[in-house]
Amino acid sequence: MFFDSTLKSLEVILGGAITTNELTWSASWLDIDQTTFGASVVSDDDGLTNGGTAVTVIPAPGAGKSRQAKFLSIYNGDTVPTDVTIRINNNGTFRTVFKATLEVGDTVYYA
Repeated sequence: MFFDSTLKSLEVILGGAITTNELTWSASWLDIDQTTFGASVVSDDDGLTNGGTAVTVIPAPGAGKSRQAKFLSIYNGDTVPTDVTIRINNNGTFRTVFKATLEVGDTVYYA
């Protein structure tokens, strides 16, 4: 999955408030220079969901860069099943790339 604009990012949003624990996520990506087409930065981040509020898990690339998603995992450590949507945010236009109910203890992976 590539992000070729400073306006495109990847987000996770839940179907609503959690019961006990926010879901944990981890992501990694590679930036590619659009002039030389060489790898310029390898980065990763991790965090928690925020209920029904979208959380950016892979931010948009900087100017002159493309960003390639390399890995994403989202783990349901809550006490109940949780609806999870992973979506592309293209300057406020949303494209769902994954939507499912994660049972307690389930993890969704992208690699």
